Amino acid sequence: MTANVTRRDLFKFGGIAAAGALGAGALAGCAPTTASSPAEAGSSESAGDTPEFLKQPEPITEFAETKEFDVVVVGAGESGLSAAHTAQEAGAHVAVVQNIGTAQTTGNMGASVDLDKTDEAGVQAAVQFLMEKNAYRSNRKLLEAWAHNSHEAIHWWADTAAARGVESKPFDSSKEYNGYTFYLHANTYNHMEGAHNDAAMVIAEQLAEDGVEFFYNSPAVQIYKEDNRVTGVICQNEDDSYTLYKAAKGVILASGDCSGNEEMRNYYCPDLRGFKTMSEFRDGMGMVAGIWAGAQMTPINHSKMVHGGGVLTRLQVPFLNLDIHGERFMNEVLSFAYLNNLMRDYLAEYDYQNSMAAKFFTIMPANWLETAEKWVEEDPSEVQLGVGNGGIPDESQLIKADSIEELASAINQYMVDESWGIDPIDEATIVASIEHYNELCATGMDTEFGKRAKYLVPIEEGPFYAVPRGANSVPAILGGLIVDENQQCLDADGNPIEGFFAAGNASGQFYGGVDYPMDIEGLSVGRAITSGFVTGRYVASL
Repeated sequence: MTANVTRRDLFKFGGIAAAGALGAGALAGCAPTTASSPAEAGSSESAGDTPEFLKQPEPITEFAETKEFDVVVVGAGESGLSAAHTAQEAGAHVAVVQNIGTAQTTGNMGASVDLDKTDEAGVQAAVQFLMEKNAYRSNRKLLEAWAHNSHEAIHWWADTAAARGVESKPFDSSKEYNGYTFYLHANTYNHMEGAHNDAAMVIAEQLAEDGVEFFYNSPAVQIYKEDNRVTGVICQNEDDSYTLYKAAKGVILASGDCSGNEEMRNYYCPDLRGFKTMSEFRDGMGMVAGIWAGAQMTPINHSKMVHGGGVLTRLQVPFLNLDIHGERFMNEVLSFAYLNNLMRDYLAEYDYQNSMAAKFFTIMPANWLETAEKWVEEDPSEVQLGVGNGGIPDESQLIKADSIEELASAINQYMVDESWGIDPIDEATIVASIEHYNELCATGMDTEFGKRAKYLVPIEEGPFYAVPRGANSVPAILGGLIVDENQQCLDADGNPIEGFFAAGNASGQFYGGVDYPMDIEGLSVGRAITSGFVTGRYVASL
């Protein structure tokens, strides 16, 4: 989240290193009454290497004003709005503090388990499926909470937004796992100009009418504690004074992840170096406030989400992939969510300063769509023409040429027109790579990368197409503060911190794999809504 940081603040906090002026400036103001060591915060670094954002400033003790509530929610995204709703609905007096001047979300789809169709065995199969996809590092109780509560939470979100004119388009699907079927339902908003954020904006309006008090342009800079209990949050006002928002029942941290803070990103997820940031307002300041209040960060390396790029990136068809040197570099049967793991050497070639180096081209023959549709019918888990309700890209979005030689030239021209900043590819290399691939296909065996024979379709008949692909932006980092099954933050000894909770991407252990699993489309938004939904209800009951 973004905060206004003055030059005076920079000196007061002892200087801001490579975190980025906005991100680290706000984070440096998050002082607790007790400190955690870097090791306790989930870092492998020694104390001498402590980054700026983990260095403890002096606690703020003078307040221009004190406001009292039952529940204070930090953040007005999916998880924060959902937490505010259920807490207010349960009778709590609720405040939402937000660092910028509006509610703010990203994304498109919010997924749930359809409990009208899925029995308990299916629910548990969904949980086990996600355990496997998350390398068995997830807290199973958090996955179960999503599976059992997402149906109610997602329907509330869709119904509330629809009542104010923002209607979702449903996307329903099912999966078979271990002999059980679980059914999925997602709200989708990619038909709206602002996608999921359009829904968030009207939901915030509804919550305000219901009695939730919103305080915008009020970045949270410290967690307030009394006798080892979290009893409020301190926010910076636009005149650089501070307001203490006291919370009789609890503070819910719903401030999002740290993908917009380069120093935090490099510290907790170092293999994201070189990829561009999608949402700079996600500066991690809430999580650092929590760390200084005694909460613990999920151990590195955090799961990462690298899947920006729109419909072209998500055209997951295993024809021939050529890198920025015009050479084949992979077995093309791979979910686009994991492609980033193949691209670090290319980013290094440009000193991690040009995220376009993570791009590549899929080369396709004239009958590509007919062939791909057959593949999708045979195995939709391996081949996808789009995500959710997203359409198949039309021909105007593809690079097209009548000959392979002309296609090679068109690829270079495309990179110039789109300002990729990538050196021109030797066009003879592109042609030779395609010809060699055709020879390989003729043998019926992939002796280079082991791709299944049914996908060895030659690029012989024109017109020919090239699809610019490769996700190179980071929507979120999926770590966060360690919580228990009630989303309550834990201290260094694994004990719950009284009065302190985290939801959405400010909380951890829902994920655990190297990458965010795209196998359940809309899981990230659905999890954020659901975790806030259950946390607000729980805190209000205390």
